[in-house]
Amino acid sequence: MSKVIMFPGQGSQYPGMARDLYEQNDKAREVLDQIFNAVDFDLKSIMFEENEQLNQTEYTQPALFAHALAAHAALGVEADYYIGHSLGELPALVAAGVLSLEDGLKVVVKRGELMSQASEGGMAAVIGMDIETLTNLCAEFSTDDKRIAPANLNAPDQVVISGDLELIERFKEEGKTHGARRVMPLNVSGAFHSHLMAPAKEKFAEFLDDVEFNHATTPVVQNFSAKDEERILIIKQNLIEQLVSPVRFVESIEHLKKLGATEFIEVGPKKVLSGLIRKIDRDLVTKNVDTLSDLEGVVHE
Repeated sequence: MSKVIMFPGQGSQYPGMARDLYEQNDKAREVLDQIFNAVDFDLKSIMFEENEQLNQTEYTQPALFAHALAAHAALGVEADYYIGHSLGELPALVAAGVLSLEDGLKVVVKRGELMSQASEGGMAAVIGMDIETLTNLCAEFSTDDKRIAPANLNAPDQVVISGDLELIERFKEEGKTHGARRVMPLNVSGAFHSHLMAPAKEKFAEFLDDVEFNHATTPVVQNFSAKDEERILIIKQNLIEQLVSPVRFVESIEHLKKLGATEFIEVGPKKVLSGLIRKIDRDLVTKNVDTLSDLEGVVHE
């Protein structure tokens, strides 16, 4: 029986996130103050107060990083494995000792900047279509010049597609005739985890050349490979490839099950990943630590 700690990705942010942890938990406040003091924008206000910046990618990603690591510090529980969803892989790498908090923050800020600049294309959530049918339909619609593909393989019947806008629109129009219950375009700044992130990937790889990576003290199941990784070069390359490749969350959870994982604790805003796991396998135990009351509930169980 193994314990997994999970870190959510973009889309789970909300105004006031981590505020109660900051005000009432010393360990969370220490982590948050380190982060707030290290960035050249007012991340504290962006997270704690109602504002439009929170939903801008360059600020969303540091905010999620900060909340997740604050909740992790407050929880104080050792994991057998870590996993993050998209952006969530960066706090997972910090928790696993691969990156220092300082370097992890630098990486997440750069990642957010680069992804916000790659403004072509779009994304859509597809509900009710199996992954194989969806993948085949994306291939059918794609050409040499325009492409869409699965970007987030979240659950057996919930996949996010990403790519050129006109093909996203075509999928929206024709998806239901191929079995989709709903196709919902997402309010994002670009086509994350697609070929349109190639310019960001190149610059991200250059940036990471100057970042110190360490072997993981605890294995991290990475989005690109859907396998537990500990070696520096593989972790680093997988992190780079993630920008243009799908988040293989379903396969990752199946892999963790094979490794003996039975308990999954989500640290950070909302319960998105916990909900996905219930769709993948209802026998797996999920918990979450978003707020102070969540923390008290998990600690006293």
